[in-house]
Amino acid sequence: MDEFWALIDSGRAAEAPAALEAASQQGHGEASHLLAILCARGAMTAKDWPRALTLLRRAADQGWGRAQTELRLIGPAIDPGHLFAAPEAVKLCEQPRVRRIDGFVTSEICDWLIARARDQLKPAATLERDQTDQRTRTISDHRTNSAAVISILEGGVVMAVIAERIARALKVPTEVFEAPQVFHYATGQQYQLHIDYIEGAEAQRIATFLIYLNADFEAGETWFSIPDLKVKPGKGGAVYFANVDLEGRPDPLSLHAGTAPTRGEKWLLSQWIRDRPYAND
Repeated sequence: MDEFWALIDSGRAAEAPAALEAASQQGHGEASHLLAILCARGAMTAKDWPRALTLLRRAADQGWGRAQTELRLIGPAIDPGHLFAAPEAVKLCEQPRVRRIDGFVTSEICDWLIARARDQLKPAATLERDQTDQRTRTISDHRTNSAAVISILEGGVVMAVIAERIARALKVPTEVFEAPQVFHYATGQQYQLHIDYIEGAEAQRIATFLIYLNADFEAGETWFSIPDLKVKPGKGGAVYFANVDLEGRPDPLSLHAGTAPTRGEKWLLSQWIRDRPYAND
């Protein structure tokens, strides 16, 4: 593992997967797990799900605890055809286009994601334009919840599976995904009415996919104001909606809010989706 990180730090990332493979073959579970993540994500190597799942099982057999946990969460059979299949979406609205998918991930995965994010939470920011017309991330009274970005390494193979499932449900490649975030709303916290598309962005944010990670709270719906539609899936359920119209133009009808829980706390996984790969705004 030291050789892997040394290659990264020295700018020789292309050689790093081979170093992981050598360590994996020598019985290092951490190396096998990291290589599984890279294969699942297509990072520094070609995306290869059969190999990723084989490496995950190898890492578990080599005694790496993270891999054992992730293997248990995604299921011991790890059949890609079953793993990435999502339940049928329910059409809730056409203007804006809003869909719900019940049972998108298991309760156990929800709990795992919350645990991964809990110690990383920071005040959630909004993307605003400053006086020079540059976009900056700003803390605002408009949004009072907290958020944690889930990195590729932090999310592991489990988050890669979720991303692949979202991509196949929406028929888009994972390469257009932003970094996923876990949102936390304490009682009374909210994200007031807003839009998720970005004015003037070269890579437009075309869709938003939310997974509700718990259900033991009151209120806390995702609210679309113009049709007055409130959506609150059960634990592990998802709601997704288009931020653009059928011609790809920003859709003001996608105006929505993350309403405050009146009792308990609300946890969500948020995945924003662009229309092309992009550099961070």
